[in-house]
Amino acid sequence: MRNIYEIRERPSRMYNWSALTTSQLLCEIPWNMIGASLFFCCWYWTVGFATSRAAFTWFVYGVQFPLYWTTLALTVASASSTAEIASLLYSFLFTFVLTL
Repeated sequence: MRNIYEIRERPSRMYNWSALTTSQLLCEIPWNMIGASLFFCCWYWTVGFATSRAAFTWFVYGVQFPLYWTTLALTVASASSTAEIASLLYSFLFTFVLTL
């Protein structure tokens, strides 16, 4: 997407880089929530966690965490020069998210 923006959209000055990343983020949110919700439904009650905390846990794992990793991925992708460097850098940074 960055190459398309740099080659086609930037010279025409139709919209800014922030509009492209915002639209990408808004398109990813529903798909991330659907995938995280499916994962949550398969995982939460099969382990045997209490039902009283299910809504808060779904909000954290189904809404906030996917929004966080998508934002982190778009930030790394926009700051990197190539897709290979972006994937290596994102994998490295995401390990810090998992270890905290």
